[in-house]
Amino acid sequence: MAANFDSSLDVNKADFKRDTRWLVRVGVSRAHVHLTPEHIEALFGPGHGLTLLRELGQAGEFAAKETVNVVGSKGVLQQVRIIGPARAKTQVELARTDTYVLGIDAPLRHSGDVEGTPGAVLIGPKGVVVLNQGCIIAKAHIHLLAKEAEKLELAQGDEVVVLIKGEKKVCYYDVKVRVVEKGMTEFHIDTDEANAAFVDTGDLAMIRHKEFVIKDKWGNTLDVSRENVKFIQGKKPDDPYVQEAIHLLHTVFEYPESIGRDVEEKLLAPERVEPNRYYLFTAVEGGRVFGIASFYWMPRTKIAYFEHLGIIPEYQDRGIGSFLFNKVIAILEKNHPEIEGVLFEVRLNKEHLDDRKHFFLNLGAIPVDTSFYPSDQIKLGENILLMFKPETAEARLNTATMELALQTLSRIL
Repeated sequence: MAANFDSSLDVNKADFKRDTRWLVRVGVSRAHVHLTPEHIEALFGPGHGLTLLRELGQAGEFAAKETVNVVGSKGVLQQVRIIGPARAKTQVELARTDTYVLGIDAPLRHSGDVEGTPGAVLIGPKGVVVLNQGCIIAKAHIHLLAKEAEKLELAQGDEVVVLIKGEKKVCYYDVKVRVVEKGMTEFHIDTDEANAAFVDTGDLAMIRHKEFVIKDKWGNTLDVSRENVKFIQGKKPDDPYVQEAIHLLHTVFEYPESIGRDVEEKLLAPERVEPNRYYLFTAVEGGRVFGIASFYWMPRTKIAYFEHLGIIPEYQDRGIGSFLFNKVIAILEKNHPEIEGVLFEVRLNKEHLDDRKHFFLNLGAIPVDTSFYPSDQIKLGENILLMFKPETAEARLNTATMELALQTLSRIL
């Protein structure tokens, strides 16, 4: 690892440790409730089970369609989402700001540790549950895939330091590790912590563990370079990040120069695609643009369309492409919560069908046979494969929806 040293550096006193660090996706948790099977039936009726709305990053967990009102001594939080599946203990996870609204003095605890905590009243469409305990502010924690935990020499229950380097630099200490076999490696914080750090779901943090440390002869730690990946929204065509992204499109990703002019025009005149929305994001490290994601939101279909998604070769195979995709999905879910799915395009380049097909398959997308949806007005171009990834249990790519999506794309592309 390169660093700039001054004459005060005493090599004999330098402390060299193995450089072990890991980028991790941030997941922001809003107030939510975990329920026992008995409480599910009490709130929603006998025999009722939770209904899948959207799968979450942790294998087997999902956001349910069902919500409840949480009532405290001072106020109420309405339509608080239930997270499934059912648990052995009912638990209400709040941010500290929520506790002020409710008048509940919830303590800071690890999830599942509810003994001696204050309770609340839960109101559902079919009944009421009075909790004697169960309200907590969940401590920040990391769900870490076992294969990654092994690389970092971390085990269940270990504690690490997590660094966020966005608009603000925020460091979280004593973050407990939860090792999982399946799902997504993710750093979980609540809305108060996210707001304080100026981050959203899909942003990046870094696990600081067994770091490479260099000290001078007085024992002071010298600063060393670190990965600092940011995803920046482009809003003006003369933005240097936008210009560099356009340059990458026709140099690295082999698109014609007309694509760059089209990007500039859409940023200058968003009314060209109304009522649809056009977004452009660049992936940046140390001021260098190394990736791009451009996509459309099509409100009439409740579907987003990824036009461009790419990372330059030297940044591939590091998981950053997945980070970029998940960041975009988080933005879409925040700005357009009614989203049901996303469409991707895979083009033939100079040599073969581009490698994104395998990447999108790993994300859970499936190929779409566009010949099944005939229309004389639909002309997306030759050698294009469309793929679809549902984002909710309600996602339905029926004939009418697909026809409308294709007609929209043929107009705005």
